[in-house]
Amino acid sequence: MIERPMDGLLFFRGGRELHSCTAYDVTQTSARIHCDGLGPLPIDFCVTFDKFRTIAKCRLVWRYQNRIGVAFEKWVQVRGRTAGSESDPG
Repeated sequence: MIERPMDGLLFFRGGRELHSCTAYDVTQTSARIHCDGLGPLPIDFCVTFDKFRTIAKCRLVWRYQNRIGVAFEKWVQVRGRTAGSESDPG
């Protein structure tokens, strides 16, 4: 588990909208995320913590105001690296 906060971006299918976020208690399978100004969220969306080198496909588990819990369903390699190969994913 990565205990320090990690900055990231949430984004959704079919849209160009990006939301800055901060993730806490990040593991390979889940995280708690804080994101100001969120409106309604789809159940499935994506997040990146490394400027789009890797993308995590997420499923919303819970939400309370601007805080959400996510389960990572799949990590996708975008630019020659995988999430497990980075020594510092943030």
